[in-house]
Amino acid sequence: MAKFTDLEIAALRSLFSEAPEITSLLEQQLSVATVTERENSGRGFFTTLSVPATVAPVERSDPLSGETFARIPGLEHGLGFALFFEGGRIETLEGFAYGPESTASLDLMNGAFEVLKMPINRSANVR
Repeated sequence: MAKFTDLEIAALRSLFSEAPEITSLLEQQLSVATVTERENSGRGFFTTLSVPATVAPVERSDPLSGETFARIPGLEHGLGFALFFEGGRIETLEGFAYGPESTASLDLMNGAFEVLKMPINRSANVR
């Protein structure tokens, strides 16, 4: 089984901080998780994770996404991220290009990056 890359770890930890009520449980899952598959889709990447069933699940089914993004050389608009769950366990990390550039020729797993937060005004659309 493959190890996590620096980009994956930075993105996951940033995503975890978007849900402070479950961050510690997510960190516990990450500490025993393994990478089972990686794919550069040309529009970003998918990293499939495996977490043992013996680890406590979180009470969340909707993805974590929204504030975390990365600046990546070769991508003018950078990458956004989403973390998907299955049975309360982290299952898939998706990195998706915000712009029209292809990621096919980029080394997303070993190249330079900077993970940042883009605060979202969640009340802007509430009426």
